[in-house]
Amino acid sequence: MVVKVNELTMQEQLGMTSHHPRWAIAFKFKARQATTQLRSVEFQVGRTGAVTPVAKLDPVFLGGVTVSSISAHNEEYIREKDLKIGDHVLIERAGDVIPQIVKSLTELRTGNEKSIEFPKTCPVCNSLLFKEETEAVWRCINIECEAQVVEKIIHFVSKDAMDIKSFGDANVRKFYELGILKDIPGIYQLPFETIGTIEGFGKKSIDNLQAAIEGSMQQPLHRLIYGLGIRFVGETTAKTLANAVENIFDFISKTEEDLLILEDVGVKVAKSIHEFFKNEQNIKMLQALEQIGLQLKNIKKESTGKDSLGGQTFLFTGTLAQLKRSDAEAMVEANGGKIVTGVSSKLNYLIVGDDAGSKLEKAKKINTIKIISEVEFLQLIEQNN
Repeated sequence: MVVKVNELTMQEQLGMTSHHPRWAIAFKFKARQATTQLRSVEFQVGRTGAVTPVAKLDPVFLGGVTVSSISAHNEEYIREKDLKIGDHVLIERAGDVIPQIVKSLTELRTGNEKSIEFPKTCPVCNSLLFKEETEAVWRCINIECEAQVVEKIIHFVSKDAMDIKSFGDANVRKFYELGILKDIPGIYQLPFETIGTIEGFGKKSIDNLQAAIEGSMQQPLHRLIYGLGIRFVGETTAKTLANAVENIFDFISKTEEDLLILEDVGVKVAKSIHEFFKNEQNIKMLQALEQIGLQLKNIKKESTGKDSLGGQTFLFTGTLAQLKRSDAEAMVEANGGKIVTGVSSKLNYLIVGDDAGSKLEKAKKINTIKIISEVEFLQLIEQNN
């Protein structure tokens, strides 16, 4: 429940912090809690090589669901919570959604509990784990690690990346286990005759999968960059990177200083991009994709409005009623406009939907920003075409 000041002029006077309005406060009910026993810890390896401990618990019913697994986040978290295998633990669902361990009930210990030993080597490929000084996460840096390979393929074919329909998580894992898919280039070299012999794959499903794979070869460069799964590179940064080069191989010669010049690229992001394109195996993968026929050049789409928005910058906030956020952003770019990630003096238009928050309040303080509704945005697009 959110309690608000019921006076618009007073809301204006109270203003915002960098995170939330001063004129509204969330009233939250105390999270429901339960006790259970920690039986074991499994260590999972994610797409970026991060090793995450997962606490396995005696199943307990909590807030409408049965909880039997909870992320223990990292080695420091385990130490801070003083967790041991065999401990009785107090758990809750934060916000009635995400289960978490509140604390171990040390007063119930019998002396038979065992310390949780964080692995020194990857639980999947047995490579040595590494941890940067500024991070709490241990990582496997072997890019051929099976766990990472599968997760990277899943990310590559996902909707926001190369958008290969009919090629979801389950199919990636199945093909990998059967030995017919080993890496990202292998997506474009699948033996469809062999797949046809697998239960559940009829002619229609194979035709759909094949068409989706072939169609993805012409996806724009920013989707490919995002699909590569470079640490800290999201969809917006991927677009910034794609617009900064003629060809993806141009990144090989770029220094961290070159990358820092780009909008919204900070030190961490620049270092991550630089390291990715200095890795020989990554370059070999990209060369293989180029030989297969993927689009590795930055081919500018012809704008439907003849650059009618003239490079003006746009940002969306709140919930749009008529458009998906991704579709609205695509309309901006198709008409020669640019999408930015935050409110600043560089922003020309802020399009405001329902439940807009701090971005709206910040924009009100900058006179040069035009604040418009979704309807006015659609009128602007129509007028310029």
